[in-house]
Amino acid sequence: MSQYISARTGKKQPESFLSGLFSSHFKGASDALFLSSRCDSAVGVCGLPFKAPVLKELAKKEAFGAYFRQLKEEGSSCLFCFDGESGLSAFRSNGSSVSSSPIPEAAKAEMLAVLSAVPGWAGSINTEGEHVIDLKTPSPGPHFFVNLLLGNRMGFANPLQTTPKSVVDRLGRGSFRSHAASQVLATRWDMRQEENGFPCNRQFYLAENGSQIFYSADPDSPDVVRGSCVHGQNHTRISYETSCGLTIGRTIFLPMQEAGLPLAVEIQRIGIANMSSKTRKLRLVYTGMFGPTKPPALQEDVLYSNIIMEGGLLLNDDGTVRAASPRYFPAQDRDDLRFHSMVVRTPKGNAFPDEYCLNYNDFVGRGTLESPDGLASLPNELYRKGPGFFALAAEFVLEPGETIVVDNFTGLVSKKTNPDFSNESLAKEVDALLNRYREPDSVRASLQAALDFFRQYASFFRLETGRKDFSAYCSRNLPFQVLYQTFVSRSFGQTQKGYREIGFREIQDLFASMYYFHAQGKSSFAKQLLVEWISQVHEFGFANHNFFWEGKEAGKWSDDALWLHQAVGRYVHLTGDAAFLDEQVEMAGSGGKKRSVFETLLAAVRYSAEISVGRHGLPLLDRADWNDCLRLDRNYDSGPEKQKIYAEKGRYSSDCTESVMNAFLAIIAARELKSLADLKGDSAASAQLSRTAGSLAEAVRAHAWKGNAYARLLFNQYPGFAYAGADGDGLDTDGSGGTFFLNSFSWSILSGVADEKQIASMLEVVRTKLKTPHGLKLVSPNDLSRVVPDAASAEYFPGDRENGAVFKHASMMAVSAMLDAAKSVSDAELARNLAEEAWTMIDLVYPGRSMADPFVLAGNPRFCTQYNNSETGENIGPLLSGTSTWFILALLKAYGIELSGKGLVMDPVLRADENRAELKLTMGDAVLDIRYSKPAGFRRAKDSPLSVSFDGRALEGNVIALPLSPGSHTLSVEFA
Repeated sequence: MSQYISARTGKKQPESFLSGLFSSHFKGASDALFLSSRCDSAVGVCGLPFKAPVLKELAKKEAFGAYFRQLKEEGSSCLFCFDGESGLSAFRSNGSSVSSSPIPEAAKAEMLAVLSAVPGWAGSINTEGEHVIDLKTPSPGPHFFVNLLLGNRMGFANPLQTTPKSVVDRLGRGSFRSHAASQVLATRWDMRQEENGFPCNRQFYLAENGSQIFYSADPDSPDVVRGSCVHGQNHTRISYETSCGLTIGRTIFLPMQEAGLPLAVEIQRIGIANMSSKTRKLRLVYTGMFGPTKPPALQEDVLYSNIIMEGGLLLNDDGTVRAASPRYFPAQDRDDLRFHSMVVRTPKGNAFPDEYCLNYNDFVGRGTLESPDGLASLPNELYRKGPGFFALAAEFVLEPGETIVVDNFTGLVSKKTNPDFSNESLAKEVDALLNRYREPDSVRASLQAALDFFRQYASFFRLETGRKDFSAYCSRNLPFQVLYQTFVSRSFGQTQKGYREIGFREIQDLFASMYYFHAQGKSSFAKQLLVEWISQVHEFGFANHNFFWEGKEAGKWSDDALWLHQAVGRYVHLTGDAAFLDEQVEMAGSGGKKRSVFETLLAAVRYSAEISVGRHGLPLLDRADWNDCLRLDRNYDSGPEKQKIYAEKGRYSSDCTESVMNAFLAIIAARELKSLADLKGDSAASAQLSRTAGSLAEAVRAHAWKGNAYARLLFNQYPGFAYAGADGDGLDTDGSGGTFFLNSFSWSILSGVADEKQIASMLEVVRTKLKTPHGLKLVSPNDLSRVVPDAASAEYFPGDRENGAVFKHASMMAVSAMLDAAKSVSDAELARNLAEEAWTMIDLVYPGRSMADPFVLAGNPRFCTQYNNSETGENIGPLLSGTSTWFILALLKAYGIELSGKGLVMDPVLRADENRAELKLTMGDAVLDIRYSKPAGFRRAKDSPLSVSFDGRALEGNVIALPLSPGSHTLSVEFA
């Protein structure tokens, strides 16, 4: 009789099996494997610094591999005990007794070499927040050794949609995207999370005397003595040493945009030094795969994608290759022209490749990508069909002690934003690019300019605490992720390979990045980005859910436009630019009609709070709100459909589901807009908005509070179900009596709706139903398919994504809410509990903690992933989500930084065990050095004496007038 088991249902684990056999010896972190599918014998290693796949690595070794096979043949279990240095012992079990067992010397030597190296497998984070990586170590997960790179189109047209970006792993692999969804270097359409880009991207080979001696993506080759990678903010450096005496270095980055140059450019500098005592005649072959012009066609017609393109080149006067660039036949596909140029910096000047191959099959032949069959001599043939593979080759001579540099420029020449685009644009812009980088030092200077820009950007928030790694993250890597996310949709991460567009709710990323832009004196740029989002709001008040050059899915997701008010409010209060509210912006779908920013915000509040409402007066859920997996109603009306009904009947009514979260967002939007109306002196609008916010808050309290918590949804058309997200909803699967959603807790506080008694009650529900060792779950165990059979959250296993994961975007929203409440509630003990939970969640979301247990947590140690599985703790992607944005917003609250119309309000809630901290804030031409001190334990301004001194002068209260005068200032914030 057969028996089915799976990863979540299988009961037997090798570690538990061995622990039962060797209980007195099994100590510390371990690794174990069953020796067969029968699970009746196993081998393991204990005493590791953290769980790591040492047995899989050891099995590749000659002596240990033989020993391992012997253990399997004998069917006996074995445990190896490692003391962390050189002590290694073994114990065998036959099922009834345990005995000490000798280890063959050769196998022991291999084991000690591997085991002693385990602490370095995850690499290290240096003082600059850079990830230093050994290329020869196993990878903890698909994101762990990945970097993100970003171009810079500030000052150029449509930066939100045209800023180029890259994903780069520790071997330089990954894809490169220009504007919108246009891939310059191709992604790879398969199920492997590890491969974001086609594996030949950015790679190169070295050959000598007709034989391959090096491949950049094969660090485990016997020819490579050692290899390392350093992922820094906005650049990656990779280096190798070979057994034949070569030192090879690579630097990959995206330069800042310059007038007349291609829309997107990525540069890889390769330096090769001859450390041997002989002259070397080397041949470098560089490869890549250009992205397709119509990615959706790959789903159904690969032939079409091939035959609409052919190989093409730009040639120099001497016949050498100036650039490889495929030619597309459909006219619309000639608007984006991809290219790659390779320049060899020789003592005699710049040289170009004189060999090429544009056929992947010819290049690999009967070999592999690591050892291609066609490497020795490229065919120099122009092929009549794709795909867009390219290989360029050039030879050079290296004397002993000499170094040569090869610069590679990959990019895209585009009609987008270029009114002068023509058939000559490719040659013109590539020539301009190569002339710009004619001098070898120009590449180094370009990299420095990009790094200097980011340092200036990140200067807004520089933290120094006793937690050095945490401070480096907050000061360097966190601001870079916020910057990166400002310009990209979540589709461009290591594990999402589709062509998802920019979502309207991604305006949340600007909540944080505008503070950094303001610190650079570039507030007008934040306004420019805001306008691109504002133009996606329709006249009736609903927004396009997704957009690139055109908007899509208008008014289907109900939360979209409600994020806009917080963004505009933050901008106006930060900059004092109230005149922005009167600026005219084109309305989506209007054929060019314009209205003021303020009128746009009014329309969005009116639509969400007064028109698109349900039976209880709360905003409708529609297709979904912020939680995309709350897709329940199949009979919802889109924004345009509601507008049509409203025009015909003069009103709109619906029995569809109401979103309590949307109600909280609408209250915040109305109150934010009221404060802006007060700035404008518009008393009528202010009064109306006050009434709107008040009536919504009253409706929420009356209909959504369910005894001990706020519900998440109110149902009007599903018999037997009145609500979701509170006790008695009939949707729990754990016998707890009801479900609970984290966002109900967070946004009831952030909107000011929840009173202190309700906050205390919900905090207990959060701790009881949502708290795990890995953080706060998005929702407690539930089954929404009881309401609607094909509920979207049911697509996931429990613990993943919207089905009970630690969804870190929402977790940091909760932290922000907890910090708000910790500052305001009257009960000091409740405040202490809220602050404790907030800091605990900050530490759990902090990505650097992955370094302590890399093969379990598996997340990138420099960038936040989207969520953690709430059962295993594993960080799961993509790398891009609102987590980093809300992380910095929460930190601002924790360190008491509130930039409002009042000025800079200091109201910190520091860690209980933190006595001192320093924070530098840059705001335009002013730099503020803030020094915090407090006794051990919880302190807050509400009930602890707080003294604030500005430039040595004690202040009455805790508000510092803005703007600050140019120059350096000091601020002392001290709890007695």
